Amino acid sequence: MVESVVIIADQSPTGKNSAAEAIRIGSGFVALGESINCQIVLTGDAVYLLNKHATPTVVGMDPVDEFLEIADLSDLELYVLDKSLKDAGLTFEDLIEYENLKIISIDELIDLIEQADTCFRF
Repeated sequence: MVESVVIIADQSPTGKNSAAEAIRIGSGFVALGESINCQIVLTGDAVYLLNKHATPTVVGMDPVDEFLEIADLSDLELYVLDKSLKDAGLTFEDLIEYENLKIISIDELIDLIEQADTCFRF
């Protein structure tokens, strides 16, 4: 039985819902009960999803608040890869406030993947 899942989102949120859907799926895993632990890792251009200065509705995308509320209700853990954040020209202060948000290194990402029962890219 799968007890832990890591979902890695790496695609830009502009024009796609991949990163947002990864968070929705992760919230669903967590909502199944305490038996499935799920972490969402945003890498590459997916880090822009959490940019508090962005206005997704301008390009016809759903507001970030909608899916972060779902994530918050399920205590979903979100991670942002530090190198991706730096490559995007963003800092932790540029990100939306979310209690379970952590910045991790590539080594910490590797540890998350190694400890998980399954991992997939979304």
